[in-house]
Amino acid sequence: MSLITTHALRKTYTLGPTRVHALADVDLAVAEGTFTTVMGPSGSGKSTLLYLLGGLERPSSGEIVVDGQAVAALDENALALYRRRTIGFIFQSFNLIASQTALENVAFPMRFARVPRRERQIRAYELLQRVGLGDRIHHRPTELSGGQQQRVAVARALVNDPQLILA
Repeated sequence: MSLITTHALRKTYTLGPTRVHALADVDLAVAEGTFTTVMGPSGSGKSTLLYLLGGLERPSSGEIVVDGQAVAALDENALALYRRRTIGFIFQSFNLIASQTALENVAFPMRFARVPRRERQIRAYELLQRVGLGDRIHHRPTELSGGQQQRVAVARALVNDPQLILA
């Protein structure tokens, strides 16, 4: 059974008088429990596809179904819930909060799920241990190497136990 299905997925951006077709008629099926790589040259729509699957952007047309749920049909509140419960994001630029420690960055998504503070800290610490950063929990992103920042981003993506990781 497919975890992700898209049909005739399109995304068009309007930049002044110019229309840019980032995606055109993308049909995709990704089975649960698989690892899928999307490859292509710069500007070919890879990031756009991930943003659409993750509910960060809305398609111009077509459908996206993730675990039986039509993502494009969700209102903003349902979309936020979908992102929190279903998706773990690892962004290209990591998007860590500069003023927060590694532990706080990893624990942050759990605040929206109303996880008690102590449990957030325990889960965040356990994940940082698993990615080899147990000794860096009090460091801010600027005090970490690029590779360490990436591992903090991975731990943060995993913290709510998502069905789907988008990176």
